[in-house]
Amino acid sequence: MKRDAEFIRSQMYVKDNKLYCKSKTIIEFPKFYEGKNLLEMSKLTSVYGVFCTIVNDKYSVSLIPAMITTQPLIVDEVEKSDMEYYQFLYAKDSVLIDNLTVIKNKLLSYEIFNNLFMLNKMAWFLEYEDLVRLMDNLPRYADSGIGDNPISNEVIVSFVTRYKNDPMVFHRNKLKEPYMYVDLNDVYYSAKSTLNKIAGNYFNEGLISAINMKETTPTALEKLVRQ
Repeated sequence: MKRDAEFIRSQMYVKDNKLYCKSKTIIEFPKFYEGKNLLEMSKLTSVYGVFCTIVNDKYSVSLIPAMITTQPLIVDEVEKSDMEYYQFLYAKDSVLIDNLTVIKNKLLSYEIFNNLFMLNKMAWFLEYEDLVRLMDNLPRYADSGIGDNPISNEVIVSFVTRYKNDPMVFHRNKLKEPYMYVDLNDVYYSAKSTLNKIAGNYFNEGLISAINMKETTPTALEKLVRQ
């Protein structure tokens, strides 16, 4: 599929504070939303506004960190890259979003941050810059302090995004190359120094990582500890 936000926007229209679709449309999002307070399926379904919208062979990405209400015609499940997703299907002229006004909920910010950054449950449609924009949107749409520092947001996203062929190399050092994500809980990749690896909560994993990935130059903190 091709990412084309302009095309997807052209397939939507607003009426009475509701968003409608002009043709058959799919909303797709990770299945882990279920059970994490990011999805509630009932007569009027609510889903966290971080999903992709698909029309034909094109898609765009929503980065609204708040619950949106919707009424899908059909609910389906698919698997992509070893991850399960829900698909909400809508017919032509169906209501895609029942109310364009959202309610701020800062607690959901911790859920999405934990699953995306701490556990690396990254959806296939989330790109490097999407993660920065998502973090930047948290104060506005969720009244959250997690994303209130733009510089910190960029640093966090930069830290978890790595060169696909060598996850020890940051994506920012090879911007034109394919990238992947690592989770902040992964002591193997996220703890860069020997001291950080063995001083954390996961000693066995950290020790193995420190042995396999030997440092050539100690950090300033390690020099201070040794004195």
